[in-house]
Amino acid sequence: MKWNSAHWQRKITALQKFIEPLVAEIGRSERRESAALYVQGLLMPGHRKSIEPMAERLRVDSQKLQQFISDSPWQDRQVWQAIRREVIPVVEPLQAWVVDETGWLKQGDDSVGVSHQYCGAVGKQAQCQVAVELVVSDGEVAAPVGGRLYLPERWAKDLPRRQKAGIPHAVTFQTKPEIAGDLIEEALADGLTAAPILGDAVYGNAAELRRRARRLGLEYFFNGEDHWLAWTQRPKLSRGPKYWTVSKSAPKAQRLRELADAFQAGQWQAAGWRAADGEKRATRLAWKQIYLNSDLDEGNGQWPPCWLVVDWPEDQADPYHVYVACLKQPPAKGRMLRLSRGRWPIEQYFQRGKDDLGLDHYEGRSWRGFHHHLTMSAVAYLFVAVDYLRAKKNFRPDVGTGIARDAAVNRAFTRLLSLLPHRV
Repeated sequence: MKWNSAHWQRKITALQKFIEPLVAEIGRSERRESAALYVQGLLMPGHRKSIEPMAERLRVDSQKLQQFISDSPWQDRQVWQAIRREVIPVVEPLQAWVVDETGWLKQGDDSVGVSHQYCGAVGKQAQCQVAVELVVSDGEVAAPVGGRLYLPERWAKDLPRRQKAGIPHAVTFQTKPEIAGDLIEEALADGLTAAPILGDAVYGNAAELRRRARRLGLEYFFNGEDHWLAWTQRPKLSRGPKYWTVSKSAPKAQRLRELADAFQAGQWQAAGWRAADGEKRATRLAWKQIYLNSDLDEGNGQWPPCWLVVDWPEDQADPYHVYVACLKQPPAKGRMLRLSRGRWPIEQYFQRGKDDLGLDHYEGRSWRGFHHHLTMSAVAYLFVAVDYLRAKKNFRPDVGTGIARDAAVNRAFTRLLSLLPHRV
């Protein structure tokens, strides 16, 4: 995002029009003006996108931005709802929804939710915050539609720390898949167009998340792990005094890797595509219906089948991935390839958001401030994504058509215009 003054001059009207409907419901005019300023600060050139350096570039009092992000009681969900309503139709048709997590490295113990835990940003255990995010994708661009901080259990039970960080009473400990399920339900309730849910094995391993998706009528395509157990035919069940279980006379379950190894040559389908770097890539795909051990509802004996889908390049010793999938139609090669390779846009969003747009630069410590920053960072990223789609798809998707000009937002952009020759 190394935009120069001329680029800003060309895009400023579009940016103002983009922001207005997304912040229209957050309340007082001072908030809407500050929202516009904050997004401008995230988009402007500069190495650090924390409040002090952004305020300096914008030539505003840092307390104005600090109050908006950390103290002002606007609801981030209202902005997410506006994003789902105003922006996501531009990205359609949707290929998938993707759930994943990203980490913010932190020093000290005071920032809300910080803990020594796995951090994907560095690929190991580290002192960090972790957020679960939901994006939608057209297969190329990821558009964030929801996000929430993961609160470790010891944080959730520590009343003094909760009070200091301003964690709402209603917030309790939830696993990452439980948070993902809530984000999915919120998005669906807001009318977001359904698409298969993609996620790594952290989410695929959560039987309740899979059940929740099925109850909502959604498809899913989750990474599996080699050691998960399944049958290719529904085994006989036995009803005990409390639970249904697999009968002792049933055949032994097989690991997913064993099932993948058992595919015959004629069951593999060759598939190829051109990667983002222009190189041609190839793989093989195979699938079969299975009964996953953890899909058995022990309370009522219901056991829906799912699909095992294997993506395994011929020249590799191990599969690229094995998947468990709930699909409304039988698998087809083209769709399975797109879903198998469909999670990379969320990684692009995390990287671009952190490298260029300050996604991981927030230095505050409160629950409210973290989520406000997360939401404003999404708005900044979405403006870039929509601008890209507008150029690539050769059409003019207007976010906010029919919205009257907001005087508060206009003030923020008038200020920016005065700075362009000098600061950008």
